[in-house]
Amino acid sequence: MSTARFTVPKLNLTQLLKAPGGLPVQEAVAAAQANLSSLKPLCMGELHTLLEAAEKTFAGLSGYDEAGVTTLYETAVKGIGLGDVCGAGSVDVALHSLCDLLDHFRTHQRYDAEAVSVHLQAWRLLISTEIPPAGAQAVLGGLNRVSAKYSAPAES
Repeated sequence: MSTARFTVPKLNLTQLLKAPGGLPVQEAVAAAQANLSSLKPLCMGELHTLLEAAEKTFAGLSGYDEAGVTTLYETAVKGIGLGDVCGAGSVDVALHSLCDLLDHFRTHQRYDAEAVSVHLQAWRLLISTEIPPAGAQAVLGGLNRVSAKYSAPAES
């Protein structure tokens, strides 16, 4: 009679995960920051390009237009995350607010050019200047209030 032998292979990945190595955390973070700082000009350029595209779409809207509002939304959502990379994290909050506003417009099939205009102007302000954190928070709070105003259906 023969006997069965089970052999469990040693996995290299398991050993690698258990073994210490790599850069210390501080060095890894510093290297990551250096890599991100090299992307900063590209991200800022992309934010400006997206803003120009959004302003062009906005200029073509003269009332509620599903396609136009969707295009504006798609343009704004592409910029979310770029603000953090280029050191203008408040831009991401403004873009979230703009996307929320446009979602409310699409949900309730309504449109307010002034509300969109305020968001686009804030976008330009937040990527163009170094405003103090308190000023940025005031702008962002105002944008969030504008967006929240349109979260409920219009009263008839």
